[in-house]
Amino acid sequence: MSNFIVTFSSKEKRLFARQLKLEAIAESQFGDPSSRINLDWVCAASFRRKNGSGSVITSDPGTGSWLLSSGLWFYSDSLAGGDESRLLSKYLDTGAEGLSRQLEGSFVIIIADGRTQELIVITDITGTQHSYIRRLEDSIVFSNSSLILAGLDNYTLDPAGCQEFLYTGVIYEDRTFFREVKRLEPARIYRFSKGNLKNVERYWHISNLAPDSLRGKSAVIGLGEALCNAVRKISKVSSRPVCDLTGGYDSRAIFSAFLTSGIKPATFVSGSSESADVTVSRNIANIFNVPHLHFTCKEPVSFEQAASAFYCTDGEYDIIDYSKVLQGHLLTLEEGCDVSVIGSFGEVARGYWWELLLPHTGDCQELDARELSRLRYAAHDFDPSLFAFEERLDLVSHFAGIIRRVNSDLKDFPNTFQMDNAYLYMRMRCWYGKIASSTERLRPCVSPFQFRSVLETVLQTDWHLRRGNRLITGMLAEFQPRLAKVPLEGGYPAQPLKWNNFYRFWPMLKGYGRRGISKVRRALTGKKTSETFFQRSSPRLQLWQDEKVKAIMHPSKMGIRSLTEAEATSNFLKSSRNKNFAYDAQWNRLLSLEYCLHVLKAMK
Repeated sequence: MSNFIVTFSSKEKRLFARQLKLEAIAESQFGDPSSRINLDWVCAASFRRKNGSGSVITSDPGTGSWLLSSGLWFYSDSLAGGDESRLLSKYLDTGAEGLSRQLEGSFVIIIADGRTQELIVITDITGTQHSYIRRLEDSIVFSNSSLILAGLDNYTLDPAGCQEFLYTGVIYEDRTFFREVKRLEPARIYRFSKGNLKNVERYWHISNLAPDSLRGKSAVIGLGEALCNAVRKISKVSSRPVCDLTGGYDSRAIFSAFLTSGIKPATFVSGSSESADVTVSRNIANIFNVPHLHFTCKEPVSFEQAASAFYCTDGEYDIIDYSKVLQGHLLTLEEGCDVSVIGSFGEVARGYWWELLLPHTGDCQELDARELSRLRYAAHDFDPSLFAFEERLDLVSHFAGIIRRVNSDLKDFPNTFQMDNAYLYMRMRCWYGKIASSTERLRPCVSPFQFRSVLETVLQTDWHLRRGNRLITGMLAEFQPRLAKVPLEGGYPAQPLKWNNFYRFWPMLKGYGRRGISKVRRALTGKKTSETFFQRSSPRLQLWQDEKVKAIMHPSKMGIRSLTEAEATSNFLKSSRNKNFAYDAQWNRLLSLEYCLHVLKAMK
């Protein structure tokens, strides 16, 4: 299943009332439930994905226990999504701790143990399958939709969550738009009893790994074999997986694992026909004779398309941006593709953001949280004037605080390991996780690089080997040398650089030169070369012509007005009607948030 709601309480009468209200709200978003469970201490309902896939809640009559799952899970080498009844049997035999040690994928699993009347919630190791909790006076409620939980009762906006989203497009830690609704943490086993949280156990932590312990060819082969095992597991639950295939390293690594495993998935790429991504993707598909799907979003996004994207995102991801993603997914759904396989997390294998560690890369010293915050997490163009000065977040200090909390127990580890941990917990859990969780409402979405066996191999590989893409290029050359020779989007091959192929890397040197010139130009002029494209392609002015947008974005009626400065908001919106407006992305996010509050208001 994809969508779910669960109500847990020690008060039977109020329990059913809560669940009935929750189901009414959920049905307005997801349609009729595919299954229901009503006991005198816990109630649950599940809803299938947009493509009709997803299992029902499974029960064990002997113990009165039941299990539901969201996302795509894999247990050891034998079970996967769709085998929930057998997974429940494994839980009854081994308990939650034993179960969690064998789970991989992107998932949240909820188990009601009829023997103890405990509710168990297990989240995946990176927390990318987003799920939420809301505590009420007489019950606790869970869902994969923050919107549904907010609509259950009165709510107040979370100033930090709203500012994070409007400034960066991402909401961090356990925050949502709402103070009362919190996101569950990754790699956790939550236990609830008698309507209350009993305890929380963290069953996986990066500190238990041994950084830099895997070296040389054994690390290369270990990664290749782990990826192949992951795609074989995916193929057991998918009759027609679709593999994202661009001109970069990460999607190619996943595609190579399919080829090595003897599986030919459909491939997908989006962009203009002349773009390097599309050209490379098409070339690879032709060479290896696999189905190739290409999507080009030519027309400006309409409000109707943005509103349809809200079904997936709850407004917690830019609905203008996701509407383009959605159109591509609908194309592949029409072609019968049932699981979306992507290369996300692959950048961790390539030492992403490690350039910030120079010249002390790999040293056992505390990561400079403030510098990382300034250069990556707080490096956004935005207008802070919407919020009163005393309420405004100082993003550099704010994100530096998050980074320090994330890495609080890793200070004696290599700084590369600390960077990886911050990247996983913040960017991949919060940014990628929202995209993946949104896509999950359409069909299963998973990255083999996210599998525990793959991720642990990557995180324990010697940092010298991961730097400069050497781990990935070595794996491609070892497992799929023909694929490794095909040029990347930059024009050079995905091979290790050697004396007998160095001439093929001339385009890389030219690319470094162009980037260097671009950086100098930006430093001298203060202008970003990408702004012209985004301004030209922005649908903002067209959207302003829509009467629904005008009503939603009317300053005196906006739901966020309790947090913002009225005059500053009015000025921001007035400026956004001009062609040369500087904050398109922030305007898109404001529309996303306001549409969320508009939908909530309509629910009542």
